Amino acid sequence: MARQDIPLETLVSHLLASKRSLSSISTVWRANEIVTSARAALEESVVLSARTGFLRSGISEQVKILRKARGGIENVYKEGQRDFKSVIRTLDAANARLEATMDVLRSTMVEAAFRPEKEEPRSLLDFVDEQGVETMRDALKESIRESKEAQTEFDTSILAFENDLRALKAAMKSSPQSSASQSHNELSSTIPTHLQTLESHAQEMAALLDSLVQHFDLCVNAIRHTEGGYAAVQKAASSQPPGAEAVSVSGVMDTENDPPSDEPISDEERREMLDVLEKDASQVEDVVIELKEYLEEMEMKHDAILEYLSALTTTYNETTAAYQILEGIGARLSGYIIASQDFRIRWEETKINIGKQLNELESMRLFYENYHSSYDGLILEVYRRKQCDEKVKNIMKKAMEQIEKVYDADSKEREGFRLDVGEYLPVDLWPNVNAPAPRWEFVLADQETSDSVPEFEKAVVEAAGKRDRERQRTERRS
Repeated sequence: MARQDIPLETLVSHLLASKRSLSSISTVWRANEIVTSARAALEESVVLSARTGFLRSGISEQVKILRKARGGIENVYKEGQRDFKSVIRTLDAANARLEATMDVLRSTMVEAAFRPEKEEPRSLLDFVDEQGVETMRDALKESIRESKEAQTEFDTSILAFENDLRALKAAMKSSPQSSASQSHNELSSTIPTHLQTLESHAQEMAALLDSLVQHFDLCVNAIRHTEGGYAAVQKAASSQPPGAEAVSVSGVMDTENDPPSDEPISDEERREMLDVLEKDASQVEDVVIELKEYLEEMEMKHDAILEYLSALTTTYNETTAAYQILEGIGARLSGYIIASQDFRIRWEETKINIGKQLNELESMRLFYENYHSSYDGLILEVYRRKQCDEKVKNIMKKAMEQIEKVYDADSKEREGFRLDVGEYLPVDLWPNVNAPAPRWEFVLADQETSDSVPEFEKAVVEAAGKRDRERQRTERRS
């Protein structure tokens, strides 16, 4: 047998180290698992990215439609608010005018000459029924209450719509648009690049493992061609120092008797084998370290891929949740639109009703104004009648003076006639021959109207006339 260029103990040490290095096969298995996982992640990311992009595009289009619908509903609300405020202003103005007119009636005291003696002073307002005004005001308050109730219901619907849109917006913000836009870039660069690196590393690790296997086979072959090699290996494997990794050499050799190889090799072949063995043995540890480094880098890239896939999955799930919110909004959208239509119909009906009530309120105000102006007219009419009475009395006074003159002349003539011829005429010829002159006087035909025309102070009549002229000027200007 050729002499040993390398001590048996060194060969045994190389064999055991080589056997330990073969445990690195787990790193290669792990590398293969990582590559498989990365490929699956690539496929899943493509699906998730496509689904997410499709969903977000659809949601964005639907959001545009929802915003238009919200704009239409808001326009109905704003128009109703403007109308309501305008109606309230009109109501306030009409009520203020009515109240001002009623204040005038309340402050205008009826002249005592119109009323019975000892009666308490009364205003013009005391002679009209205010219950009609209060009834109309109550009806207006009820219309306003119904309007506010309809507005409150519409507010509730709008608030629910706004909450839905805010929820959808929040759901879309949790998976921002940048994620969807970046997904394609990540998909086309990050994962494929990492996968390419992982596949390359896996191939390199497989090659390194193959070199370790070849080195182990070379060590086994060297032991087989070395006398006492198997026994030395068994002894070394069973007597490892404390803390050293246990090594099993079962199946390494064909027989426990350790016969030399049936195929002897030449000294030249042995030297070449031992040279290669010695050279490779010095690299075993480096190869094992390199395998670990490869695996560490692969684990890092794999973690990055899984992290990105997790983020993409989260984005997809959040987009799906946003889509579910959108579906719910779509189911409720018809209700929101119907609510706006109901509000518009109810408000139009209420507005028409308020308009009628406003007309009635204005009619009451005009009635009260005419009532006040008629009172001034009454004062002027009483004054006119008083003037007529005075004219008649003056005429009667002058007539009575003429009548008295005629009566005196008639009496003198009758007395002269009696003295001249009275003694010659028989009395029974005409019984009235010596009758006195008749006396005439004026008597009021309707005694019930006697002294029925009141008399006012001049200032009262002048004030009524002034107000009447001002009204006439106002009517001509309008």
